[in-house]
Amino acid sequence: MALEVIEITPKHRELLNRLGELIPDLDPNTPASMQRIFGLGLIALTMQVTNRARQQNQDHLVDELGALAREMVEAEGWEGREE
Repeated sequence: MALEVIEITPKHRELLNRLGELIPDLDPNTPASMQRIFGLGLIALTMQVTNRARQQNQDHLVDELGALAREMVEAEGWEGREE
């Protein structure tokens, strides 16, 4: 999918550009970086849903989402990574 297909608000673009300045291997104009950003957003959303499920004592959902998040972290090589 071409980046032009994704509509990004000016505020989101500003944030992406600033992150690109702060994170050396992040270029918000490349598909690989956009995929990485999307993945990080999914993890953040997963954490939010997991916290809500934990508050509602939905242990099965907490376990399932936790396992999926761990797989993502391992796949991206973020585990034990110091920046």
